[in-house]
Amino acid sequence: MPRFAERRQERRENRQERREERQHSRRCSSKASISSSKHSVASSCSSTSSSDSDSSEAFNNTYVMREKLLAVGDDFEIKKASHRRGGRIGHTAFYVDNKVAHARTTINLRESRRGDVLFQIQERKLRARDAMAIEDGDGRKVAEIKKRAVGVVRENFVVKVRGDTNWQIHGSILDHKFTVKEGGKTIVEVHKNWATPLKDAYFIEIDEECDDPALALMVVIGLEDMAED
Repeated sequence: MPRFAERRQERRENRQERREERQHSRRCSSKASISSSKHSVASSCSSTSSSDSDSSEAFNNTYVMREKLLAVGDDFEIKKASHRRGGRIGHTAFYVDNKVAHARTTINLRESRRGDVLFQIQERKLRARDAMAIEDGDGRKVAEIKKRAVGVVRENFVVKVRGDTNWQIHGSILDHKFTVKEGGKTIVEVHKNWATPLKDAYFIEIDEECDDPALALMVVIGLEDMAED
C-alpha cells in the first residue's frame, strides 16, 4: 500500500479514537450527576479524560506559520496552535526545507527535521507559472495547483487532488485570508484572527474530516509561493 494511503488510514483511526474518548468523557460526566456518592469517582474520570481529550483536540487541527519565509528561502517549522486559547503555540508538527539551486526551488515537507519527505514541490523560478505540481516522497504527482484568470483584475486558483477531486480557493492568498473548499464544504481556513507571540504569523485550520492534513498544508505553501509571482 502506498505510504500516503497508509497515513490516510492511520488518521481515520486516530479520529475514531478521539470520538470514542469524547463519548467516554460525556458518559463519565453523566454518571457524576446521578449520585452524589459517586461524584468524586465520576468527576475524577471526567476530569482526567476530558483534560486529555481537550488537550488533544485543542492542538489537533490548527497550525501556525510565519509569513514570507518562502520568499527568503529559509527552512522553517509549522507548529500546532490552540484553537480554544486564542492562538497559543504548541509543538512543532512539520518541518519545511526550502532549497534554491540553479534557478530551481525545491520545497520539502517532513514530520521531523531528518524524516522522510511527505510531499515536495520542485519548480523553476525563471519562468511564468500557471500550474504547480505537488509530489509525494516517491516523486508521484498527487496534486496540482492551477492558476486561472477571473475577470480582468484578479486571479484565482483551483487544486486538482489525485486527479479526481477539485479544491476551490476563495479569498486573498497574499493577505492570508482565504478558504479551501471541497464540494462546497470548507476544509481549510487560513486567517490572522488571533494574537500570537510569533511575529508576522498566520493560522491554518484544517477540518478534522480532511484525510490528509499534511497535503492540505503543502497546498497552502504552494498557493503562497505561486501568489508571490
